[in-house]
Amino acid sequence: MSATVASITLGASVPGEEDFEISLEIGAPYPDPSGAWRCPVSLHPLYAKLSDITGEDSFQALCLAIALAQDLLHDFIEKGGSLTARGDEFPLDAYSMKWQREGRP
Repeated sequence: MSATVASITLGASVPGEEDFEISLEIGAPYPDPSGAWRCPVSLHPLYAKLSDITGEDSFQALCLAIALAQDLLHDFIEKGGSLTARGDEFPLDAYSMKWQREGRP
């Protein structure tokens, strides 16, 4: 992975299994030879290798990489897993880029 621009280590548990840690890392976006931008994302050990995320520009690639990580963590929780950070329940929705402004859908 290129230089890591954001990371967090989360405690993870699944009923009936031994607790483990999830290491989430977002790399720096980089230009692709095609003119697009790509951004590395890693959620180890949940996913051995995720493809770098492609966007029109570096900002879009970064936003899409973060959104993918959030979606995959939501999926982990929906399937019965739980996440902690620093000993407390991890507030995944507090990290979401999906919010609504008053009067907008």
